Amino acid sequence: MKTKKLYQNKDWLENKYLKEKLSTYQIGKLCNVDHHTILHWLNKFDIPIRSRGEGIYLAKANHCILSLKAIEWISGELLGDGHLQSKNSRSARFNYGSKYLEYIKYVSNILTSFGIEKVGKIRKYYHEKMDCYTYSYDSRYYVELLSIRKKWYLDGKKIIPRDLELTPLVCRQWFIGDGSLKYYKNYSPYIKLATCGFFIKDVEWLILQLSKLGFKATRQPNQNLINISTKSTKNFLNYIGSCPVKCYQYKWNYKKKR
Repeated sequence: MKTKKLYQNKDWLENKYLKEKLSTYQIGKLCNVDHHTILHWLNKFDIPIRSRGEGIYLAKANHCILSLKAIEWISGELLGDGHLQSKNSRSARFNYGSKYLEYIKYVSNILTSFGIEKVGKIRKYYHEKMDCYTYSYDSRYYVELLSIRKKWYLDGKKIIPRDLELTPLVCRQWFIGDGSLKYYKNYSPYIKLATCGFFIKDVEWLILQLSKLGFKATRQPNQNLINISTKSTKNFLNYIGSCPVKCYQYKWNYKKKR
């Protein structure tokens, strides 16, 4: 019995062509066959063929293959200060701003390791509200980033996808972007997560996911923030692991009190 080729599997072919937006030439190259063979199987499976214009755009557009680690890292940044911007219906880019040049360089290096390149130079400008200089990073536009943007944005406003899993990497990047250690009187610290930009229902859903991980968390109603209890703070820090950059190490400086 002959073993089926990858392109003869409808689910695999549909994922590559429709979700990952690979061209018939790219899929053919992966399978070591001519692109006409891929077209034959697309038609055989009744998978809709994209227009010539869209095909030409996708052939010329920037592409990257996003690993699970890459998606988790980007998701953690989107929970915090990261943004995905789109100027058309075919691609999106990653944008990040920080007062720490070290962190912007870290963002750039990590994304480069994922196959996502920086466009232009890291920009420096004065932020009046913060009263300091800040740095800004922009990636090139990538077709594959658009599907992530569609999950995270509704009418231009960031939302929480319900298939999001709060893995250690996701939570670490979230904590770096919008987390802080807070001390009250002589008690051990608790963690505050600045979720004020999200809908209340999204914040409540995040709290539910944190509770499933064993962390005691509550919503601060007046600001729509998440507080992780002093009893869970140390466990949360252990869960997310060490800080990857020096500039945010202070967020890990846990001091136990009574």
